[in-house]
Amino acid sequence: MFGYIRAIKPEMKCLEYDLYRGVYCGLCRQLGADYGQFSRFSLTYDCTLLAMLGLALTGDTGSHFHWQACIANPIKKKWIHTYHPMLRYAAAVNVLLTAQKAEDGIADSSLGKKAALLPLLPPLHHMAKKAKKRYPALGTLVEEYGRNQNQVEQQQVSSIDRAADPTAKVLAGICRELSHDPAVQKVLDRLGYHLGRYVYLMDALDDLEKDREQGSYNVLLLRFPEQTDEEIRDYAQQTINASIAQVAAAYELLDCKCYRSILNNIVYLGLQTQLRLILQPSCPKRKELPDELTL
Repeated sequence: MFGYIRAIKPEMKCLEYDLYRGVYCGLCRQLGADYGQFSRFSLTYDCTLLAMLGLALTGDTGSHFHWQACIANPIKKKWIHTYHPMLRYAAAVNVLLTAQKAEDGIADSSLGKKAALLPLLPPLHHMAKKAKKRYPALGTLVEEYGRNQNQVEQQQVSSIDRAADPTAKVLAGICRELSHDPAVQKVLDRLGYHLGRYVYLMDALDDLEKDREQGSYNVLLLRFPEQTDEEIRDYAQQTINASIAQVAAAYELLDCKCYRSILNNIVYLGLQTQLRLILQPSCPKRKELPDELTL
């Protein structure tokens, strides 16, 4: 995943933020324990949603939160979620997707970026190998995603849905494993599919100008070769909003036993806000709110 799935901090209560951050820090600690300290640098808030959704469905009571110091800031203590199987699963997802993204980056990037990424491949492959050993089906799913996505780019696919399908399917498969209930899995499959479609199209929209300048593959540019960037952005906004609506519709069918307010923040505010940030070309990345926000 690519950093487009996160909560909006100004809209969170203090306790909600502590819990959200606690799961994030717990996931960071799980990465270090399972895959070594280097793996911590790959952590994003995207997999924090995956962990929180899994915890919410299993009814995590919060008993695993402990007031501890962090390796990044040993002086200041904070609430950290110390262990849960969902954290281990989310850590494996994070490692596998990071390794796959690095491989894709080497294939698509300039010479300078390739030189920077190449030294990272051996440790990433080592971590991915450990994750595949622990979750063989997950490893196969991510490998298939990589092959299908490469095929899409090599064939210069101009269909929006076909181009987004590999990312949508891998997220569907990842989310499906958050539950063993077939009825819940069906809902998670739908949620994950449209979350993956959202992520793929957000990435394409975010890289629009860069891909045009470098001549890199971008389905939006192939789909609308004669349109201006403004016209492409208008279309992308509409189709991404459609996927956000589908994510929300599926999410509302889930029986989340805890963390509902935090998940509400991500689904109803976070996804839409990240889109609006990208639609403001002058807005610096990592800013939490666009210059104008209507709630």
